Amino acid sequence: MTNWIEVEHIDALPVRGPTLADLDLERVARHLQVARGVQNQDPLSYLREKQGVTTVAEQVIPTLGGLLCFGREPQRWLPYTGLALTRYAGTEANSQQVADIRDLRGTLFDLIDQAEAYLWTQSNHGFRLESGPRRISLDQYPRIALRELTVNAVAHRDYRVTGSRVKIELFRNEVEWSSPGGLPPHVTVENILKAQYTRNPVIVAFLFDAGYIEQRGMGLDTVVQLLQSEHLPFPHMEDTRANFLIRIEGHSVLDKYAQLGLTPALAQIYTLVERAGGSGLSARELAARLDTPVRTVNNRLRELIERQLIVRTGATTTTRYYILDTTPPAQDA
Repeated sequence: MTNWIEVEHIDALPVRGPTLADLDLERVARHLQVARGVQNQDPLSYLREKQGVTTVAEQVIPTLGGLLCFGREPQRWLPYTGLALTRYAGTEANSQQVADIRDLRGTLFDLIDQAEAYLWTQSNHGFRLESGPRRISLDQYPRIALRELTVNAVAHRDYRVTGSRVKIELFRNEVEWSSPGGLPPHVTVENILKAQYTRNPVIVAFLFDAGYIEQRGMGLDTVVQLLQSEHLPFPHMEDTRANFLIRIEGHSVLDKYAQLGLTPALAQIYTLVERAGGSGLSARELAARLDTPVRTVNNRLRELIERQLIVRTGATTTTRYYILDTTPPAQDA
């Protein structure tokens, strides 16, 4: 018999109320079809081995980890284990700037998938210009970073804190994850990339088996490397003891294009004109750089002028285009 208080980690403790019938064994069976290093094991024996269930008074009872990963309705028993997702139109958490609120429910697998999909679809996607007309796709945030930080938030939060959920806030050019309970003992913001501690080993084992965690202890390292490779700032981290906060910044150029409402074709011309600064560019120069007919370029320039994003100066044969605030002063006659 398992004692209710002498288990080292909370996610290996049984949850009062639910029974074996509240676990989706068919989902466990599907999980086993893709689980790493698991062969010819039935769902119940797998759950026993991984501490997803335990025996109390001769009854098989789901543990916290088992219920959160394979429960039919985890939040029926543990309401605080959902995920609160808020999208803001601006750069601060202001009630006047709230654009959308989502209350995500389901297993931890469901929460991760739903949150990642939402963050990806609601962030900006565009391109960067290389030499010549070639456009290289560019996403506001690395998708793997969005996934890894969501996994970290639900896998490593302190589930003893029953009055608070994991929160994700999406701002105009930043995303912040808030995990209840702060960092584990002996882990600080300063040593977090080197310190090793698993607060919820049962949950982490299920996520690892399913491929949601590639290598234990490497999730945040992966995020930092991804951000560095895309020349994005190091994540901002703060441990308030009540919560652990981590915030990442995205590519601001995509936020600018989104705010201006530019299509990729218009953004391409806008970017080239912007880079030219006070020298400006002619329609023929733009057409040559983009390998696009002059007539097409002129149509796009006309739309940018109508939207008061660029200006045109000079006579017909000397016409040049500038970003509105970089127009050179008029020459004296």
